[in-house]
Amino acid sequence: MAPLSALDLPVIEYVRAAADAGFTSVGLRAHPVADSDPHFPLDTSSGAFRELVSTVTATGVTVLDLEVFSITSSTRREDWLTVLGAGERLGARYLNVIGAHPSAAEFEQVVGTLTADAGDHGLVPVLEPVAYRALNSFDHAVDIARAVGCAVELDVLHFLRTGATVELVSDNRDLFPIFQLCDAPADIGDHGDSLAAIGARTDEENLEIVESRSLRRLPGEGDGPVRELLRLLGASTYVSVEVPNVLIRGDRPAAEYLRLLHDQAQDFMAVVTGES
Repeated sequence: MAPLSALDLPVIEYVRAAADAGFTSVGLRAHPVADSDPHFPLDTSSGAFRELVSTVTATGVTVLDLEVFSITSSTRREDWLTVLGAGERLGARYLNVIGAHPSAAEFEQVVGTLTADAGDHGLVPVLEPVAYRALNSFDHAVDIARAVGCAVELDVLHFLRTGATVELVSDNRDLFPIFQLCDAPADIGDHGDSLAAIGARTDEENLEIVESRSLRRLPGEGDGPVRELLRLLGASTYVSVEVPNVLIRGDRPAAEYLRLLHDQAQDFMAVVTGES
């Protein structure tokens, strides 16, 4: 379960709800990207962090990744060391990284240093190209990953919005340890009435952000090559369900919504694996 699917939940409630819904692992939003994102207890000596660790242990889920670490021109080494320390204590495998640095060359240098530090803590950075951020190319992300030894996260929505190709993924399957399962229409304008239903204007500059955080579709209900990518990446890739959709969720309690996402994802993957 990816945290964006139920970002309104405090982290303890989120972990419990994900476990109750049937998920075996969770991603945790340890580094907020918006003021509305929930607080995360990064201080590993705090009671709140100890409660988080005990909740993860008690529920039996594992922590797959921490997100979203955004690298900007002002990012410093001490910024990520705190996150990496928390990730190590939680047993996380990966750190999700978004590129918001205006210089591609300097961004790659920072990622290289981060990758070395992450390895010391038992984590691997995974670059996530995002259509509305500076790092908005899967080709560029793959080049960086090859150069510095990190990995790339494959998000179906951003795969579509950045114009990525299945061929790129096929040629670099070893670089994609996490597949973020969701779907979307081929064109953002194809949401039609859904945009109006949530009060989004079609002329908004941040329409892609609205879609990403509020209108992702269930797998198989859009135009993404979800089936092809799932078959291509195979069982060695972790599947993270990221489907924030305010219309599908409606008035459902978060726990009920996460159960719906779990069951829909399981059913979809069962059909895909059963197809010839």
